[in-house]
Amino acid sequence: MRRSLWVLCWVLGFSACKKEKAPSAPQASEVPRPSAASPEDEQALDEDGGAEFGPHSYTMTKEKLEAYVGYQRKLLEAYESLLKDLARAKGDAGRGDGMAEVNATMKLIEGKAKAEEAARKEAGLSEEDVNGLAEVVTAVIGQRQMTQAMKFDEELQKLEEMQAKLRPEQREELAPQLAAMRERVEDLQKLTEVRRTFGDANVDLVLTREEELTKNYQDMMNTFSRK
Repeated sequence: MRRSLWVLCWVLGFSACKKEKAPSAPQASEVPRPSAASPEDEQALDEDGGAEFGPHSYTMTKEKLEAYVGYQRKLLEAYESLLKDLARAKGDAGRGDGMAEVNATMKLIEGKAKAEEAARKEAGLSEEDVNGLAEVVTAVIGQRQMTQAMKFDEELQKLEEMQAKLRPEQREELAPQLAAMRERVEDLQKLTEVRRTFGDANVDLVLTREEELTKNYQDMMNTFSRK
């Protein structure tokens, strides 16, 4: 029961903080930002009566997202190969060749940059495409994974079942907190803040490829956790 309360209180606090502040994109160190909109783009937004989301957001297309899925797979293949080279160098370092690991690490950094550029060009994507797609995809898939892992809906259900067993005055006292928690959990499940930041069209498009993008996300996490 304590775990249920802690998890749901965390959701309440986390979401409340987000509502108090204007929605902000991940920091640059986490996900690259796309280039700023051109004056022509800003003028077009003004003529449309205002944008649904920020002027720096990226407008996705089905074709660009398709290319991005392939881009991610190419990167995974390249990273796997580079990390195997690093593992071999660490083995050499264990036999007294300390410079081997240093050189391999530098090679990994250089190889990663080259692999990303090669995969991007092969996919026919610009740097702005990759940055914009990565930002939206990371926000959507990352939150979906977090929501599933934390099992917020199950924890909320446990609290609701507990509330039903309380005395009427206790149920009435707990009702506002549960209602707020229920709203926060629903916001997470519906990606409300992500949609507010990037727009419904972008989010809905990502969800059409959720299975593949989630696999890429998980494979990427697994690949670097073995580093």
